[in-house]
Amino acid sequence: MSPAPSKRRLTSRDLLRFQMADDPQVSPDGTQVAWLRTWMDPEENRYRSNIFVTTLADGVTRRLTAGDGLDTHPRWSPDGRFVAYLATSGSRAADSANGSPSAAIGPAVSVVGTGPQLMVVAAEGGDPWSLTSLKGGVHEPVWSPDGRRLAFTTFVDPARALEYLSEGEPAENDLYARFNRDVLIVRRLRWKADGPGFFGDYRRQVAWIPFAEDGSKPSPVLLTCGEFELFAPAWSPDGRRLAAIGNLRPNGEAVRSSFIYILDADGEAPVQPQELFGLQEMRSTDLAWSPDGTTIAVCGHNDPVIGHYGNQRLWLVSLADGSATCATEWLDRTLGDYSRNADMRHYGGDDGPRWLPDGSGLLVLVNEGGRVQLNTLSLTERLATPLTEGDHAVVAFSTDASGETIVVLVGEDLNPGDLYRLERRGEGPAALRRLTSVNGPLLAELELSPSHRFQVQSGDVTIDAWMVPPVGYEPGRKYPIILYTGGGPGGMRATVFCHEFQLYAAHGYAVVHCNTRGNHGYGEAFSVATRGAWGDLDYEDNIACLRAACEQFDFVDPARLAVAGGSYGGYSATWIISRHPEFKAAVVDRCLFNRYSFNGTSDIGFLLDQVEFDKQLPWESTETYIHRSPMQHIGNVRTPTLVVHSEQDYRCPVEQGEQLFMALKRLGVPTEFVRFPNETHDLSRSGRPWHRVYRLDRYLDWFERWL
Repeated sequence: MSPAPSKRRLTSRDLLRFQMADDPQVSPDGTQVAWLRTWMDPEENRYRSNIFVTTLADGVTRRLTAGDGLDTHPRWSPDGRFVAYLATSGSRAADSANGSPSAAIGPAVSVVGTGPQLMVVAAEGGDPWSLTSLKGGVHEPVWSPDGRRLAFTTFVDPARALEYLSEGEPAENDLYARFNRDVLIVRRLRWKADGPGFFGDYRRQVAWIPFAEDGSKPSPVLLTCGEFELFAPAWSPDGRRLAAIGNLRPNGEAVRSSFIYILDADGEAPVQPQELFGLQEMRSTDLAWSPDGTTIAVCGHNDPVIGHYGNQRLWLVSLADGSATCATEWLDRTLGDYSRNADMRHYGGDDGPRWLPDGSGLLVLVNEGGRVQLNTLSLTERLATPLTEGDHAVVAFSTDASGETIVVLVGEDLNPGDLYRLERRGEGPAALRRLTSVNGPLLAELELSPSHRFQVQSGDVTIDAWMVPPVGYEPGRKYPIILYTGGGPGGMRATVFCHEFQLYAAHGYAVVHCNTRGNHGYGEAFSVATRGAWGDLDYEDNIACLRAACEQFDFVDPARLAVAGGSYGGYSATWIISRHPEFKAAVVDRCLFNRYSFNGTSDIGFLLDQVEFDKQLPWESTETYIHRSPMQHIGNVRTPTLVVHSEQDYRCPVEQGEQLFMALKRLGVPTEFVRFPNETHDLSRSGRPWHRVYRLDRYLDWFERWL
């Protein structure tokens, strides 16, 4: 089992050398694919990304943009002559990463002054030009079918409408204004979000801007404006209307339901959005107009009880009267990419649905048993036909105008992600022809540890699990094992690359993780099984997985057990050590520790009470909230526990980690608190590069100390 002489083991600092491929976009004529390459800049401790274009015939790749910050979201013009994209300059990219807005607006409103702007570049290359300079930034750009306009969303204060970066700078001699820029006035329920930060009175609205080939910078048109939000704009085939998602109903911010709205793109702005159709949950917000413009496809579910646990099914909505049918009521699987254990992915890309040009069906991603595959969904038969196969996750896909050329982004066990072209071969799944090798040279250096997929019986269900063995493990020798509990619930563990797991394997640890109940890919009954009962069936599944791993793999030392996890995985890790003192070490990252306080401090806390406890509020069912909190059972913990949390985590606020740390200190349990400034809930996936390295080193130090 000794590693090959030419290979070396992975280190925490190798994280800085990995690059990420995202967002494939096939040109309308099917000859090229534009995509995003992201890398880490250690000297400036930030990310950079540019747009690249690969010719499909020969695989030759060229750089299309060369911005000094983040160039993202490439979108071809309908005639294929231009590529629109979003660009954040180097300084603003650094500010945006930590939620620090420009001084002109003030630190209280994070979403203003740091967002990307809309750019255009000729497809053959050349100097790009900027179309916007909006304080609210530009998001979700989409070309009109005739190529004469680009729609997008931007953050707007309804009282101010569109604001420009050069306007409204407070006078430096106005001391009152200067020293009160950090004050935030909150009037709405959804006033913050993990990642974007604080909203204030700003809300996402739909706008459009004319496009001219001469490089001019026309004025944008704010299509909607009001005390509501709309996002995910999509043009009708005739270019006269836009569809978007939101909830304009009274108290819309307080509920999970979303609606499709139709906007008259040629009307006098601001227009009044016309409600078409709603669902209780729309987690995938890609709206797809049928080729004839009579139907909109959207993914979601309409069960008022199950919330984010429900399958994302395909709905076909009539533009004529707003009536809808569920086209996948027979398919007990969720649509879209739900693989959640990758840590080397920037933002993925389009995960569907997408209509076939003749309107006979759609392309969709289907989650199935820890894999994500691209499928053709027939509308005349109850049939989903896989176009891809293999133990991997198809993260995103794109087609040309004819629908014949398809490019997919695939994440694999030992490769963070590359682009592949589908090559049809009869009636079965297509062959995948690799187009990129983003991390080829680095991967060639490393001795990585292939995952072993195995199955575990837990109660009356079968659980998929993965073992990542220690690199170069020696027969007859026993190694400590880390049970890595999953976040969510509501995602899916998959066979995809995780630098963190590979790092632990390189340092002599076995890592095991599994799809407990509460995850997707195994049917709705499986995912709904933990609703309102966190720490019951999912806990049993985790322990069954660990015990099976200790029995099935002879290199595992059952006397040296560790558990780790982040977010809901942090909840699970704390839940486990409160019941199993035999664990020698634990790391609890960005945890949910106290469900009572979480309800009022998390950006989504108030939405969970509508799902978890039959809509009972904390003060109406205090005992339930407390009983389902690891805090209630912390007195049983004896395991040395490292607590990791980020100060700007608005999903699981830092007070959750503080409560856990203080409890452990008062109990006399060995503990340390690693608190990261200027980081969000996504530290492990998109935090500052050197913070990510430091976090991994703290994990390794803790395991070495106690295992």
